[in-house]
Amino acid sequence: RAPIGKNLVRGCVRLNASVVPSKFSAQAMTMRAFSAEQRKVYGIHAHDGTEYLKDDKSGDHVGRQQNHIWSAEEIDSELKSLYRHKPVTISDKFMNFVMSTLFKTFNFVTGYKEGNATVKSIEWRLIVLESVAGVPGFVAAGFRHFRSLRRLQRDHGWIATLLEEAENERMHLFVCLKMFEASKITRLAVLAAQFTLAPTLMLVYLVHPRSMHRFVGYLEETACHTYASIIEQVQRPGTPLHEGWKDLAAPETAIAYWKLPKDAKWVDALKCMFADECHHRDVNHTFAELTPTEPNPFVLKHKRDAMYAMVLEKEGRTAWPSAEEIANARIDKAIPA
Repeated sequence: RAPIGKNLVRGCVRLNASVVPSKFSAQAMTMRAFSAEQRKVYGIHAHDGTEYLKDDKSGDHVGRQQNHIWSAEEIDSELKSLYRHKPVTISDKFMNFVMSTLFKTFNFVTGYKEGNATVKSIEWRLIVLESVAGVPGFVAAGFRHFRSLRRLQRDHGWIATLLEEAENERMHLFVCLKMFEASKITRLAVLAAQFTLAPTLMLVYLVHPRSMHRFVGYLEETACHTYASIIEQVQRPGTPLHEGWKDLAAPETAIAYWKLPKDAKWVDALKCMFADECHHRDVNHTFAELTPTEPNPFVLKHKRDAMYAMVLEKEGRTAWPSAEEIANARIDKAIPA
């Protein structure tokens, strides 16, 4: 009998022998079964008696719901092109009103002051925001999945984009959790938000899918403006965020996920999250304009993203050069051949 392939481990964050069917128990391949060399390649480590993949491996999404790897130029372009969708239909205006009300309430509860926010208020805000932002994509993907099965019809690429969006938001959350801890109050807020938002969005998507996508588009607009404000404050001397975050290194999960240089800062990860939110904004506003049977115009992007990520990995390159590489390039340019 052939052993279970070692590639099984690549997509797993945690794997216990108990989840392997009993008929395979004699040859069950847990992470402990790997050689020292394989453990090094896959980045397997132990914690509290359980084997896990290290952050730089679990953050690497090449080959599984690949995210877009942003260049510095793309991020700068997004920062210069923020926009607000102007509501047209009655449902647009209603969803914009709902989002505006939620945004103002959220600002009050989190103590958020645009332009001069405290570190603690942003930590709280990002955890709650990203835990909520991962809900709509999964809800919409689930509905379209069952619709495709029920009608025996193709989905034309929507599910892939929606699932990648949900996974992308979930990765935002766990990147943030690598930087700061969630308090008990924050955890309760996350639970309350999820138990409220999930059934509400399910009901809206059941009745009028376009309205939910428009709502998410407005939600992502607020996220874009929030991240842009945070980035500006981190880079502006004299603000609490500049004092607290200007020298923080990006976590390994973020470096692996966005293929950042090893010397990347926390603000670089924030810029990538900002760019992701801009893309989600555009996707959902586009979906709000389409009928459920129209093809997803973003579907080919996933293949391009995956191919580009694989090229970077194969060549050992990153999304942009490190500070050391930039300095060396300047020296090489200054020295005559």
